[in-house]
Amino acid sequence: MKKVFVIASSAMLLTAFSCKKQETTTITADGPDTLQVTTTTENVPVDEAEAKAKVDSLQAKLDEAVKKGDKDAEATTRKALDDAKSAWEKTKTAAKDAAADVKEGVGKAADETKAKADKAGEDIKNATDKAATDVKDASQKAAADVKDAAKKTAGDAKEAYNKALDKAKAK
Repeated sequence: MKKVFVIASSAMLLTAFSCKKQETTTITADGPDTLQVTTTTENVPVDEAEAKAKVDSLQAKLDEAVKKGDKDAEATTRKALDDAKSAWEKTKTAAKDAAADVKEGVGKAADETKAKADKAGEDIKNATDKAATDVKDASQKAAADVKDAAKKTAGDAKEAYNKALDKAKAK
């Protein structure tokens, strides 16, 4: 159960931290003189391999722009490449942080489990000690009761013997 929880939480953390913000802007004409601008923002998951592939693709485009001597394309591609590298680094950092959080969570769960197991062991020992004490007390009480009953029986037998002896003397 704990393994399933750890796996689920690590998957959730990876999903939460490896997203990029994607904005879409839509411009529509409401009439001859008015425009309506709608901006939609959504988080799209990005994995490390996808980010690395984007960086490699943009690097190839930059190299191509440099070879052609196109300064505008080179500047635009450099900016996009810098953004892609930044996103890639954030993705790698988020994955490392998530792994560290999972490792910390597993360590904490193990410590808590050990503490609970130790407490359960102590509770069992205490219960066993109490049961042994209760059995000892009960057996001592039973022995005392048997001893008292034996004394009473011996006293009753002695009394019955003396009565029988007195009757025999009286005859």
